[in-house]
Amino acid sequence: MPLDPLWKRALKAVVEIKDPPPPPPPEPIPQASYDELDGALKIQERREARQRLTPAPPPMPSRQEEPQGEPVDADGLVSFDALYAQANVRVVPFTAEQALDMLRNMPPGVSDDSRQQIINVTLSALGRSVGGTPEAIVADATRKQAALSAFRQSRGEGLADLTTAAEAHVADLQREIEKSQAIIAQAKRQYENIAKSCEDEAARLDTVVDFFSSAPAIRKL
Repeated sequence: MPLDPLWKRALKAVVEIKDPPPPPPPEPIPQASYDELDGALKIQERREARQRLTPAPPPMPSRQEEPQGEPVDADGLVSFDALYAQANVRVVPFTAEQALDMLRNMPPGVSDDSRQQIINVTLSALGRSVGGTPEAIVADATRKQAALSAFRQSRGEGLADLTTAAEAHVADLQREIEKSQAIIAQAKRQYENIAKSCEDEAARLDTVVDFFSSAPAIRKL
């Protein structure tokens, strides 16, 4: 049987309702755990520092990911990736451009001997995994130079052919312009002759008009 609300209020007034006891305080973390965590963090920091100094092996590129089509836009800017793909330049795991990035990222003030040693050490570390040997890098750069030279020569020959055709078209247009100018000049001379002939004939007819305008009226027979 449920309690009446009045009884409920009375019970609340006389019965002391105790709050639950507070939870016990957490046990302190031993110093050994802090030392172990600090050591792990230092090891991770050293590992990340070595990873930053040693470049990661580049992903193997694929022909499907390379841009295809016309390698030059309307402003004459060249997409070299599209140019090399069009020239069927073999894709290598470690490219000459990546070697250039390594050289550009060298700290300033490093001597040429030190730069050479750093590059050799890096390539030695990467050579087995990605084929980044000096010979492979030079071969990649040489193939791309040949593609650039052939592309420039091809576009130069195309420009020469275009110039020849355009100049021939301009010459044809110039002849048409000269022909039209000759027709206009002939028409002007013809009009001048027509105008003079009409003026002369009108002046000759004025004689008749003046004569009969000033003479007495002729009686009709």
